[in-house]
Amino acid sequence: MGRKPSIDKASLLDAAEHIIRTRGAGALSFDAIAKAAKVSKGGVQSAFGTKEALLTALYEHLDSGYEARFNAAKLAGASCVAAYVDAVTTADTAVNQRIGTMSLAMSQEPESREYLRKWYAESFPDLSAATPEGQQEILRLCALEGALMLRSMNLLPLPEQAWSQLFTQLRS
Repeated sequence: MGRKPSIDKASLLDAAEHIIRTRGAGALSFDAIAKAAKVSKGGVQSAFGTKEALLTALYEHLDSGYEARFNAAKLAGASCVAAYVDAVTTADTAVNQRIGTMSLAMSQEPESREYLRKWYAESFPDLSAATPEGQQEILRLCALEGALMLRSMNLLPLPEQAWSQLFTQLRS
């Protein structure tokens, strides 16, 4: 009896990203990934279990250093928003563009939007507009997310140096 072929999760995640970028988040399914990666649907299901686990793995695959950068900023005393701004703005430009494009595509699909909503709630549990400080944190988060979207979609075509300066200001 031969050895079971192993499934490379990275190639499945690359296929998932390609599907989201080219066909939209609504087209993402275990079946679509299996066809794109030329493996069985059961193999994809076995690798991830649920769509939420797949999406979590996909974000981690795109930026495996995010968690470490975020946690380091939190340990240094940063708020959740400040730690997020730091972790995102110090990532490689290509990583941010891929994640920004993916997040925007996913926000168009209800199931994926729910995943993103849950991620934001878990990432920023103390965020509140009840105080002026909380409102500033929300504005800072909105500014970062908006800047990432504008840059990833090239809606505001600024030179990379200008984006770097803006992101440095957001970290301040």
